[in-house]
Amino acid sequence: MKRISILWIPVLACLFACKKDKEPKEVALYNNYCASCHIAPGIQELPKHIWETSVLPDMAARMDIAEMPDDPNDPRSGFRPKITLSDWITLKNYIVSLAPDSLSSNSLPDYSPLEGFNSHMLKIDQEVGAYFTFMQYRDQEAKLFLGDIYGALSTYDFPTRKMQKIYQGLTPITWYSRSAAMEYISEVGILDPSEQEKGSIITRKEKDTATFQTSLHRPVHHLVADLDTNGTEEVVISEFGNETGRLSLLEQKDTVTVEKKVLLNQPGCIRTITKDMNRDGKLDLVTLTSQGNESITILYQQDELQFKAEKVIEFSPVFGSSWFELIDYDMDGNDDIITVHGDNADKSYVHKPYHGMRIHLNDGNNNFIESYFYPLNGATRCLARDFDQDGDVDIALLSTFPNYEDAPQLSFVYLENKDSEAFTFESQILDNPNTGRWFLLDAGDVDQDGDLDIVLSSFTYTFTPVPKQLSQLWKEREVDLLLLENTLH
Repeated sequence: MKRISILWIPVLACLFACKKDKEPKEVALYNNYCASCHIAPGIQELPKHIWETSVLPDMAARMDIAEMPDDPNDPRSGFRPKITLSDWITLKNYIVSLAPDSLSSNSLPDYSPLEGFNSHMLKIDQEVGAYFTFMQYRDQEAKLFLGDIYGALSTYDFPTRKMQKIYQGLTPITWYSRSAAMEYISEVGILDPSEQEKGSIITRKEKDTATFQTSLHRPVHHLVADLDTNGTEEVVISEFGNETGRLSLLEQKDTVTVEKKVLLNQPGCIRTITKDMNRDGKLDLVTLTSQGNESITILYQQDELQFKAEKVIEFSPVFGSSWFELIDYDMDGNDDIITVHGDNADKSYVHKPYHGMRIHLNDGNNNFIESYFYPLNGATRCLARDFDQDGDVDIALLSTFPNYEDAPQLSFVYLENKDSEAFTFESQILDNPNTGRWFLLDAGDVDQDGDLDIVLSSFTYTFTPVPKQLSQLWKEREVDLLLLENTLH
């Protein structure tokens, strides 16, 4: 009998182990294809009927499946992984076999009536319904700026209760900003999902108006800053897009001519903040993306407006990431990140136990650790401020997609911080939480008394199923804004 060399024993052991541990074909297909465009979602994160009727058909439309003819009338863009029809059927059956019949639900939080704020319901225009697509309170002008679905940009003065239109565009307004030199207005172009690049950035200086000569793919946010400190402002645009999209930087050459540079070539860009995150003296960019690649990315500025992108937080593509705040929550000198997840106006409409707010603490080297989760169905916006001026961070949470059947009162939750270190919050809700479908949220010293008030705006555009009695209530009340007046002073 031949003896096996001792040198061959580790090799043979490795071969046997590799053969034994080789993952089944279904698992390999899932890991390869469901993670080709983003991190693979957990099969348990969606119920069986959502996989079968919505997500899997959408996945098939975004893949290049052999033996399946393309529709010549449906031009498709973006990266499309190639897969055989046999493998696609195997993958689909594997997912459906493991998907749960339903998702678990979180227990409702203990809550009490909102304290420290007086509520004021306001009807501010003559429109039937509320259709504001942009809202921001600007302390500099002591006015609320509002953009609507019809392309109008207006200001609202709380003391006089007067509204004044300052610009009329062609498509829904999604953002507005003002620098020392210029005003900037974002128009989305096409509000619903589309691959057409019909968006625009309009500049205004006194009565002169101009449009940047560049195509934009459904821009939803912009920021203006002199990033390279050369005396000329750059514009960073979140082009949400659809299957394709991007984060872009515009270098201004004159009032209409810009040079466009793509910083992130992926859809779903929602919001970007400037901050020197590595303390090298240069302004960096912190941006949130959804639409598959749900993540927080820091773009570190190099020389000559070059940026190095680093994804620092990543989420499952079904989380519905909607907003973030950059704030030093634990007061250790490092910027932490608070995210909210709950966009449910997509192909996977179901109440999800992982929707809510997350606090990610910074270890000092821009490594972020999820340290707290507050579950809230359909969470879409948050404000992290010291509203009661006691030295810690309180959080106002808005849900555009709450569980209207079982917990409609949780469309807005105020979290009063009781113990930052232990993440202990007191949940408080509105006395009349369902007078509007809350969509936008901002804070400012509206009554000029030295504390921060909160403003919510309604949006009665049809997103998802709503109980008939609620939609009827919104029609009867016609509430555009809810002002929560801080009573601290």
